[in-house]
Amino acid sequence: MSKTYDYYIAGPCDTEHRNGMVNIAKFLRSKEKKVYCPWELHIENAWDMPQEEWARKVFDEDIKALNDCELVIMISYGRISSTGSAWEQGYCYAKDIPVHVIQINMEPTSLMVYCGCNNFVNLDNTYNTMMSELQWIIDHGPVPYHGKCRTVLT
Repeated sequence: MSKTYDYYIAGPCDTEHRNGMVNIAKFLRSKEKKVYCPWELHIENAWDMPQEEWARKVFDEDIKALNDCELVIMISYGRISSTGSAWEQGYCYAKDIPVHVIQINMEPTSLMVYCGCNNFVNLDNTYNTMMSELQWIIDHGPVPYHGKCRTVLT
């Protein structure tokens, strides 16, 4: 049975990193891939509900999408990156959902992130390099591959 999504995009969704995440989704969709982006989630009447209720709805929708994707593409900026993405990666590891980590700088890497994924690559933060890596993912899927990372820390 096929999954609802080809890819779940995990990574920091703050203002500083949003454009990069949007470009990744745009590229994958241009290749006719079904992509789940947590930052695109719309919770009906969100402004009318308590923070805790809204948070639970977002959490539940994201978990549902993780369980219904072929591969998670996690964008990392090094050891201190997105706690939400690190949690999603750990969840996927426990559920045997493949994760491809793209670290787009040469900052130190968490050993948990490095060891807890199917694929790990370091890239420079350029558009062409990122698009080449995304094409590799489309062509090869979750083939186990771990590139070198500069430093592995806890």
